[in-house]
Amino acid sequence: MRKERFSILRRVGSLVETPSYYGNLTGSENLEIVRRVLGVDKKNIEEVLKLVQLQKVKDRVVKEYSLGMKQRLGIAMALIGNPDLLILDEPTNGLDPAGIQEIRELIKQLSREREMTVLISSHLLSEIDQMATEVGIINQGQLIFQDKMSVLNEERQSSILIRVNELVKARKLLSKEGIVVDINEGQQTLSCEKCKDQFIAYINDILVRNNISVYRIEEKKKSLEDIFLQFTRSKSNDTHSNTIY
Repeated sequence: MRKERFSILRRVGSLVETPSYYGNLTGSENLEIVRRVLGVDKKNIEEVLKLVQLQKVKDRVVKEYSLGMKQRLGIAMALIGNPDLLILDEPTNGLDPAGIQEIRELIKQLSREREMTVLISSHLLSEIDQMATEVGIINQGQLIFQDKMSVLNEERQSSILIRVNELVKARKLLSKEGIVVDINEGQQTLSCEKCKDQFIAYINDILVRNNISVYRIEEKKKSLEDIFLQFTRSKSNDTHSNTIY
């Protein structure tokens, strides 16, 4: 890095939370400045404008852009050099739901079609869940987990929740059949973490035959947020300083 700093950084694009731009210049003019610094082909401007869908406002001064449009411009500026590594911090900041989906699909497209590595830092765990192939969890500056998303998903075991009218009686009946369930007093449900699909109908049959009213049977799967809190709570009571990427 020390010897080849500039050649390495030319292969890296980044947007750190808030894009930097000249408000009195147009979108195209801002991109032209970056293009000249990097020494890339002029056609790259139209290409990145199309990627982030700013073609129609490319000749408007940036100070008139919405927050979402400025965010798109920041991503375009990061992409204009066609980097091997793209670093994005909160890339969907300020975007509406449709814009968030478009940026999410763009990020996946860059990785898939251009073989570009995209490193994303975000507190929007639902977005990370839909984009990432590998994930890391940082707690108070320490990397406490890093692996493929598939490994993290193994932590997201689903449980079956059963809402009935008589919790204690229902648990005793199921216990006699060798089926272990827990009582969730607050939710007035029974939960079974190791119940397979084939057991659900069997459980329902046992309860109904013994005059237990079954109001609902549903599957609950841990979210990425649940897993994140599970990891960080053991390290710190303060989750506000945590980041997932």
